[in-house]
Amino acid sequence: MKKSLFYNEGGSDKVYHIQILPTPDGCYVNFQYGRRGSSLQSGTKTPTPVSKDEAEKIFIKLANEKIRKGYKDMESDD
Repeated sequence: MKKSLFYNEGGSDKVYHIQILPTPDGCYVNFQYGRRGSSLQSGTKTPTPVSKDEAEKIFIKLANEKIRKGYKDMESDD
C-alpha cells in the first residue's frame, strides 16, 4: 500500500510519500518528504515491525493528518 501527496500553495511545492513495507516479521510504515525535485528526507513511523492491521491504521492516520494540513492526493493504490 502506498500514497503520494503534494502541497503546492504560497510558494511551497512539497511532496509526501507513505508506504507500508511488509516483511516476514511484520510491517513497517515508511515515509519520504521534501521539496518536489530535490532530495527527500526519509523516516519511519514504526521502528519495529507491527501487524498489518496496525500498519494500516498508522498509514491512514498519517495520510489524514497531511490531508488536513492541505496536502492533496497525487495517486494511490491498495
